[in-house]
Amino acid sequence: MKKVLFISSLFSTFLISNCVVAAPLSAIMTFESMTLTSEGVKKQTRFQERFIRDNNIVWSERIIPAVVAKHNDSEDSHKEEHEHNLNFATAGKWLTRDANNQIKFCFVRAEEKKIITPRVSEYGTLGFDGVWETAYYLVNREALKKMTVLKQAAPEGATWYEKKDTKQFTRILWDARQEIPLSIETGNVDGTLDNKITITMAPAPSPLPWNNVGSYQTVAYEDLLD
Repeated sequence: MKKVLFISSLFSTFLISNCVVAAPLSAIMTFESMTLTSEGVKKQTRFQERFIRDNNIVWSERIIPAVVAKHNDSEDSHKEEHEHNLNFATAGKWLTRDANNQIKFCFVRAEEKKIITPRVSEYGTLGFDGVWETAYYLVNREALKKMTVLKQAAPEGATWYEKKDTKQFTRILWDARQEIPLSIETGNVDGTLDNKITITMAPAPSPLPWNNVGSYQTVAYEDLLD
């Protein structure tokens, strides 16, 4: 889930072919989880993120309801200047890949106009496993090929895949045309844990978020640890 969650892009240009600009893929990801504890307590969570990918760019960002965002702004105004916020749950996650397949990962805080850049050695602890495949496609396509195809109703061009053992399961609804999952479900067979990500296509914002950061200050992640 974390790897998926991680699910977060960087500087790049549009893919241009025959003078036509290819539109980026834009979607809303809805994350839902349920845990049934040994005390019989059912815990449920739900949140959404915007996901955008373009040529060699991946961007993801938490969607914050307006009423909560207003409350958070009020709290932030009372923080001391020397305090460093190390919670990046609501920051934009920005990935880019260059011609040498080198990947750069950073956080973007629009409210502070800052780009926070971790070192490569810090990527793993901050939610990015360094694998472009799962960041760009949200799943590993080679692993998908090894899963069982389900004879289950699906939208045109999409197919359900499943991997299951006696304890856990993974089900993925894969859209072959857009090369993106429309649903990712994981959990325990006994019903004590269930996670689901639903991906729904949505218009891309204009301007694209990474085109707004030209004037932002770049800060090293290690400087926030002081």
